[in-house]
Amino acid sequence: MTAYQITLLLLVTGILAQAVAGGVAFECALLRRLPSGSRGLWFVLGCGSLLLGLHHGYTLELAMKTGLFDLRQALLATLAGICCAVALVGLSRRA
Repeated sequence: MTAYQITLLLLVTGILAQAVAGGVAFECALLRRLPSGSRGLWFVLGCGSLLLGLHHGYTLELAMKTGLFDLRQALLATLAGICCAVALVGLSRRA
């Protein structure tokens, strides 16, 4: 695999991780047993996660249309997305 292909794979993985994180956060925001302040924070976390996923999508689009890519940046973004998803899934189990 070339560095370009690895970058594309990492960006797709980052998008999926952020989508999972956003979905979990929105699910927790809809729980009625949580106080309204906590539900608002979960909603904001969900919005932030989905916006980061959108950013990954735009980066993927740029790489595919122009051929411009940065493997290190894609790796860091994917690791951050995976860490965010793992943290939100862990927090959601406590909520």
